Amino acid sequence: MRQSKVADVLSGAKVVFLKCGFEGASVDAIAEEAKVSKATLYAHSPSKNMLFLSVVQAECDRLSAEISRPLSGDHAPRAVLEELSRRMIRLVLDDDYIRLLRTCIGAVAVLPEAGEIYMDAGPRRATRIVGQVLQGLHKAGSLKVQDAQSAASQFIHLSVSGVIMPRLLAVDQPIDASEHSKRAVDAFLGIYSAGNTLA
Repeated sequence: MRQSKVADVLSGAKVVFLKCGFEGASVDAIAEEAKVSKATLYAHSPSKNMLFLSVVQAECDRLSAEISRPLSGDHAPRAVLEELSRRMIRLVLDDDYIRLLRTCIGAVAVLPEAGEIYMDAGPRRATRIVGQVLQGLHKAGSLKVQDAQSAASQFIHLSVSGVIMPRLLAVDQPIDASEHSKRAVDAFLGIYSAGNTLA
């Protein structure tokens, strides 16, 4: 299948799954949204289950690419961490991310593989990305981090705590990403700061 058709199928499937949920989505609706025949759809993916898993993987890849972009040229540890924290917050504020997470939560009862793919391609990958940044700051003497992955999990939690749950529950709660990231970094540095140079 041509790459353009593959992209059409994934795009159409994403729209339908995120709008209707896994169980509410139909192959007919996906084919119509993608503007392809059912034969073309099945040539890409033999089942709705496999198509959904492909959408989850593709969306997690897209979102991970956003947080793994090179950080700005400012090498001050606080600036690096605040920029990274803002990326995490923007991710949670992304409507498609929230729809994807809701859809995965709804799907796992009948398709447990969706949860595994989401965790591997989403949170676990994000933890590795953040861990690499923290390890770099540790090697530079800016942080005291013995377990980079554990510290990365704490950093992500501090960044999205108080943001993700209202988003999941559609509770209107204005978020100042810049201010929230500063508070998250303050708390993180309270544990992992290597000295007064970070203030």
